[in-house]
Amino acid sequence: MVTKQPETLTDLLKTLERSTDLRSLARDCGLSVRELRRRLSIWRRTMSDTDAPPEKAVAKKTPRSKTPRTKGEGANDLEAVLALVPAADLPANPLPAKGSDILEIFTDGASRGNPGPASIGILFRQKDGPDLAAHCEAIGMTTNNMAEYQAVVSALEHCRRWGVERVHLFMDSELIVRQLSGAYRVKSPDLRPLYQQVVFLTRQLKGFKVTHVKRALNSAADALANHALDRKG
Repeated sequence: MVTKQPETLTDLLKTLERSTDLRSLARDCGLSVRELRRRLSIWRRTMSDTDAPPEKAVAKKTPRSKTPRTKGEGANDLEAVLALVPAADLPANPLPAKGSDILEIFTDGASRGNPGPASIGILFRQKDGPDLAAHCEAIGMTTNNMAEYQAVVSALEHCRRWGVERVHLFMDSELIVRQLSGAYRVKSPDLRPLYQQVVFLTRQLKGFKVTHVKRALNSAADALANHALDRKG
């Protein structure tokens, strides 16, 4: 069988994702294999427009400006996210007087090594409204799942400080979402204290909902988490 050589960067990234040598490549990069696959997938999706012929790229971009913003988009480039007000600098509820009283929160946790150096990223937004604030920080050495939970705890603590009453949480960790929604039991002794913190904080809200989203729709929180690790390194 003759293997077709990759003709574009997207093809090359697809080949790397399927490679059986990812373990050694991940080790050289200081990442877990899962994290490396995730990043390769994100880069492939990002580069797909670049690989397309000019007329196709224009055809894809033209209608997007007329399309309502998708969940998780809008602040999906790092400069735009970092330009938002740091959540820690806001002393009171950031929700505008007009519009929805629901605060949408996008969270992500990252760990390079799993366990390894870890961080969290959080984007706060008014439902059907503007991006309001952001938060990112390195949290030391821990696992991906611990980082995911710590991101949620940090976000909800900001909500309690602000007096926010209704929250819609978006995450790309299906495990954590299923645990928070009650579909899965929390069996890990390391995760249970963080889970209990989340339960305690959500019980103080008048409304709470958690939704699983694809990684591509959580790009803002992902960019913030990775920025915190890059900055620390």
